[in-house]
Parts: sequence; C-alpha cells; structure tokens
Amino acid sequence: MGRVLAASLLLASIAAVPATAAELDFEGSLGDGRHSRYVPPLSNPLLNETPYITTELRPIYLYNRIPGDFLTRGGRIRIVAAELRVALTERLGFIASKDGYADLEFDAVLPDETGFVNISAGLKYALISRPEDETILTVGAEYEPPTGNVKTGGISLQGDGDGILDLFVTGATTFGKLGLQGSVGANLALDGDHDSSQLHYSLHADYEALPRFFPLVELNGFTTIDDGDRTAADFEGIDLVNFGSTDSGTVITGAVGARYRFTDNIQMGLGYETPLTDREDIMDWRVYVDLVFSL
Repeated sequence: MGRVLAASLLLASIAAVPATAAELDFEGSLGDGRHSRYVPPLSNPLLNETPYITTELRPIYLYNRIPGDFLTRGGRIRIVAAELRVALTERLGFIASKDGYADLEFDAVLPDETGFVNISAGLKYALISRPEDETILTVGAEYEPPTGNVKTGGISLQGDGDGILDLFVTGATTFGKLGLQGSVGANLALDGDHDSSQLHYSLHADYEALPRFFPLVELNGFTTIDDGDRTAADFEGIDLVNFGSTDSGTVITGAVGARYRFTDNIQMGLGYETPLTDREDIMDWRVYVDLVFSL
C-alpha cells in the first residue's frame, strides 16, 4: 500500500509541475536551441530509459539465447516490440517502454510458448536541462499492469499479479565527441508474493568515431531486492519476464554495439550483450536491432 501511495504522489507531482505553465511541445529536449546530441542506449531497452524528453517510435527486435545450464537446458526468446515516447513539454514526457510479442522456445522441460508481454506506461520529468553543455537529469515513474498472456508449464511469466512499478533517475552529459549516460531505478512488485522486485542500474558511453556513426559500450546490472514467493527457483527473468522466484541474486551484463544516424530524425542500432558474472539466469547472450524515429 505504501508503494502505491508513493508512486501515485510521484506521478501526480511530475504531471502537475508544468501543467499550468506550458503548452504542449512535442519537440521536447530536441527543439531549436535545445539539446543537439541524442544517442539513446541500446541494451536493456525496457529499464534503461533515456533522460531526454522526446517524441519517438522505437521498433525493437531482441534475440535472447538461454544458457545450457538453465532449467530448460537451453533455448531462445525472441521479442518484437515498439516503444513509444511523447514529449508533452520541453521537460515532461509520456513513456511506454514495454509491449510486444514474445516467442519462447525451450530445449527441454517447459513447453514452447508465444504471447503478448505486459504493456507499461508512465511519465518522466527533466529536473535539470542545460543544452549549453549537453547535460540533463530526469526522474520518472512507469507502471506495468498485468496485461500480458505469456505462460508456460503452469508458470505465469506475464499477465498475473498486481503489476510492477518502476521508479528511476537517469542522466546524460557530453564531452566533445564522447557521450555518457547513467541510470538507476527500482522495479517494485505491487504483489510481493507473486513477483520479485529488483534494483536495476546501467551505464552507457558512445563516441562519434565518424560523422553520424557512434560505437558504444554499455554495462547493465539487475539485483533482486525482494524475492517473490511463486516459484521455488534460484533464477529470475532479469529484464524480460518475472518468475516470482524465492531465491535469486545479481546479474551484471556488458554490451557492445553502434548507432548510425541516417538523418537528424532516424537512427539505427545494432548490439550484442552477454553476462559478465557467473550468474546468468536466462541470458547466455543476446542481440538487438532497433530503429529510432524521432521528431
């Protein structure tokens, strides 16, 4: 109950700050005279939110290989999704960073499954926005109701419980051709007996090696802060699904990739990610392809 109240107050305060003082401004952080360098993170797309206030559509294809020592002795997860962001003012934005269709194939134990993942929505607000030195700091909240229908072997991966609330802080700055970004947040299960809660944290660095071409490296971490009580397992679904396991821990991953900006409004990303810790949970390795269409 306390988490719900705190989240409601945060969302209300974020929404109320500019509501009476500004008109809609769909260009957000990237309007004339504002921030000119926008290279969004590539890996951990569901939880590593860009601090920039943008209006954009981001189709994503994700291929996740499951480790051979996992419960299912291997397999793969494919997800096709489309993230949506809408700048409401220069500092306030609407976000819907999770949706899509999942195709799960397991090598053993669990039956294969397809279905829709949960859909999330929320708001973020730029507390600090200094275009003159390309520095921005943003806070936000996003709610993930149990709208999906992915289940396998009697285990609900999406679609049950009371949903999950994500509270986060994310920021970015630039030094010449080098761009840096970091984020930290708490993904809180509103029904702690059904789902696990976790702390998530990410670092991103990109460099404009050639005009419009940005190689990048990223680091992501997922630490369970409150185990669920739904499955007697020692693993979690990190950023993709929630097993509600009774005994999970920390997974740290590293990613490499690049973005290419075709125009000021269209860019493409391609990347590879793999765990850096002995603990892998459901990720052996992963590849991403995305497009970002922004105003």
